[in-house]
Amino acid sequence: MLIETERLIIRDFQPKDKETLMKIIWQENVLRFMRDWSENSTIEGRLSGYIEWLQTQKESKDIYGNKRYAVALKEKDELIGMVGMGLEDILNEVEMAYFIDEKHAGNGYATESLTALYGWCISISDIPNMILTIDCENTVSCKVAEKAQFKLFEKRTPIGHKQPNMESDSYFYFRRYR
Repeated sequence: MLIETERLIIRDFQPKDKETLMKIIWQENVLRFMRDWSENSTIEGRLSGYIEWLQTQKESKDIYGNKRYAVALKEKDELIGMVGMGLEDILNEVEMAYFIDEKHAGNGYATESLTALYGWCISISDIPNMILTIDCENTVSCKVAEKAQFKLFEKRTPIGHKQPNMESDSYFYFRRYR
């Protein structure tokens, strides 16, 4: 998969991305709000295996499968983050996810990559909407969601379980329709 925007390339992860990706997933806000990335990288070879598995999914256009793509600066093909989508098991809806390297944060790259991937997903499927679930503590990510034209639907507090990767007991549920 390859999407080009004005400033970014959204592409399949490649083995060359492993070292940079490892640095990004251990940054403070990724650890705080997407800790499963760092938890899964502590086992020797796990991240390499994940990138290899993603390579086997390159031709798939199944937006329900968990896909993760590299976000790279267009000029240098420099990895600066991740954007992806897949079926959120508990909610049974297609959810999007993203993170950007802290040294590149605040430049609109998360919004640009999220918007581009949303457009691609809508163009290849008949899905009526996509969602974001964002920890109530993650105010920066909420701003990204709004800039990417996702609408805040409601604040949710799960009963009897806690959403994965959530710091607080509640989360904001965003939705964007076709």
